[in-house]
Amino acid sequence: MAQAVSQRWNRTDGVIVAPGTAPEAVAAAFAARSVVARLEWFPTTAHLLSLTLMTDMDGRVAVTPASRGGVVPGPGVGELVESLARELTADVAVGPASFNALPGDLTLPPSTTHGAASARTVVVSPMSAYMVPLQATLLERPLAVASAPDLDRRIVMYSGEGNDLGAFGWDEESLPALVLTSDSEDMSVRAVTTGDPDEDAVFSWGMSSLHVWGAVEEPGPALRALADEVLADRKDASDIAAAVPGADLEAAATAVLRPGAEGFQAMIEALGLPDWVLKVLTGSLAPVEVPGIVVHEPRGLSNAVGRSVGLFLEDPSSPGSAFWHSYVRTVTDMPWAVRAVTLLEAGLGGALMGAAARRHRSGGGLPGGLMSVGTFLIVDAVTEVSLASWTRHRELRRRADRETALVAEELGA
Repeated sequence: MAQAVSQRWNRTDGVIVAPGTAPEAVAAAFAARSVVARLEWFPTTAHLLSLTLMTDMDGRVAVTPASRGGVVPGPGVGELVESLARELTADVAVGPASFNALPGDLTLPPSTTHGAASARTVVVSPMSAYMVPLQATLLERPLAVASAPDLDRRIVMYSGEGNDLGAFGWDEESLPALVLTSDSEDMSVRAVTTGDPDEDAVFSWGMSSLHVWGAVEEPGPALRALADEVLADRKDASDIAAAVPGADLEAAATAVLRPGAEGFQAMIEALGLPDWVLKVLTGSLAPVEVPGIVVHEPRGLSNAVGRSVGLFLEDPSSPGSAFWHSYVRTVTDMPWAVRAVTLLEAGLGGALMGAAARRHRSGGGLPGGLMSVGTFLIVDAVTEVSLASWTRHRELRRRADRETALVAEELGA
């Protein structure tokens, strides 16, 4: 039965902007048209409502019939949108249909970013570690990152006002991403699966919700089951759980039914995230206090590129990582070998350039091939000396820092 229902009726989302109109009045307008719907809004912006309807394959809205239970196809989406917009003097958009009946001289209440200054955000993503320094520079904000090996995910944290991860788009290797946000007014979770905001699965524990059962005051078992199948947040919960490997779908579906902080905590537990994630989101633990945390500051593009390349080469799973580590050991422990190779390369380049010059003096043309290869070998040798010197200096400093830390630990013990 549930399968047949889900095949016939589709969930269609929309939004209503109705300044000066209470959500209860909007609900009454749907009820007067026998339309089954679900309305949601933030208490501080009650003139902005999101709505969810049921539509069939022909774009007709589900309505309750006068003679029996369940629902039947009613007016088309476009007809309903225009009718509601005119009655409520509102801007209404549902699926592909929209109609704006707001007065041209109307000034809308300023929209606020809910708790932007107090917002704490945790992003769970397969994003590579070497991408984080670049993101910190791009977003112009510090990013704290920790690894969750059990989930095969990276956990990135930040707080306060500023651009969010994904503000300039998502790359494929960072998806699916899960964005959990908590502030003074709301707690929400968003699953980003394709990078298209219209396809995100979102649930908020800070929104008020109201079901409209068409012309029926109390829904019967069939109508309630249908609404639970199509209008409820079970699909959102499923998409949210699918963004994290090993998440408990049933527990996630239960979490969206719980209120406020209780539901938010239940969702974090259902997703199998570390215990400290909830502490970070509630403000009881600073990101810098998370075990194994690394903070990347926005220090300019060249610095970010350098750090990203370093992380890329140090990552054992990165292509070329084994070669890089072998190279570091060679230039650090056997600098004489590097000098010998570069001297040989430079000598060969000089010899080729000398041969080209002798041929030119003897009356022949300047052999371009010999001159080009010789020049390349000399330039490459000089570059290799510089790279080897920089790499050796960096590795020796890292080893010294590690030994200093070990000594300090032994003395402290």
